[in-house]
Amino acid sequence: MKKIIIIIGLLLLTISSCSTDETDIPTKENSKPLLKTIEVINTTNGSTTVFTYNGYKIIQVTSNLYIGVYKIIYTYTGDYITKEDGYINDQLIVSTEYTYESNKLKTVIYKDTNSGTIFPAMNQNKLVYTYQPDNTVDIGIYSYSLNNWELVAPYPKMKIYFKDGNIVKREKFNTDGMISSTIIYEYDTKPNKYANIIGFDKLFFTGSFTNNFNRHFNIQDLNNVNNIIRNESDTYKYNYNSDGFPIEQINTYFSSPSRSPIGEKKYTYY
Repeated sequence: MKKIIIIIGLLLLTISSCSTDETDIPTKENSKPLLKTIEVINTTNGSTTVFTYNGYKIIQVTSNLYIGVYKIIYTYTGDYITKEDGYINDQLIVSTEYTYESNKLKTVIYKDTNSGTIFPAMNQNKLVYTYQPDNTVDIGIYSYSLNNWELVAPYPKMKIYFKDGNIVKREKFNTDGMISSTIIYEYDTKPNKYANIIGFDKLFFTGSFTNNFNRHFNIQDLNNVNNIIRNESDTYKYNYNSDGFPIEQINTYFSSPSRSPIGEKKYTYY
């Protein structure tokens, strides 16, 4: 009888261990949706971006564009994304490093590794984030010159306003501290397509940050809770799946709403 009890116990332990291991692998049946592909239609590049994961952590994204294969490889420290390496045809082009403080993004350092210059350290930019109690973030924008980080001209600073987990306004400041431009954003009430990717919710930028490598993959607005429906020039409409995630996005010029759509994207999920 004791032997039977021991055998049953071992079987239960084995089943329990298998179940624990399987929860790390997202499947359509037992996990939250993870973005699988972004297909761009009716634009000049007509690209498809493919996402690869280990559990809910992103490993890489790839896209075939007219000049070759674009790829971003992600490095984690715990649940934080601490590095992105961007490649074209397996040649390292850009490298971005992230640091965090109090569970928030603190610095972003962008390095152009393919500039062709004999002074590669000069091709670096840095963002420094300062969080304010009124749910805003001040961002200092720096470039590396003569072994020093210096605020860039003519627009060295930006202020970002948050509401309900979304960036609702960006203000850009000139060297005199005056506002030079303002961008307002509006959102839907559905979950952001990137919502379940670990680490993406911590990443946000100035909107004109040098590391626009991600734009080739249509990877933007990572940290927002919802999906953008309007910015300074475009409006966006979505069709959603049963989970509430967008499966199609159509955008038109805000300034000329009667014009034909300027772009369409289709999203699929695991």
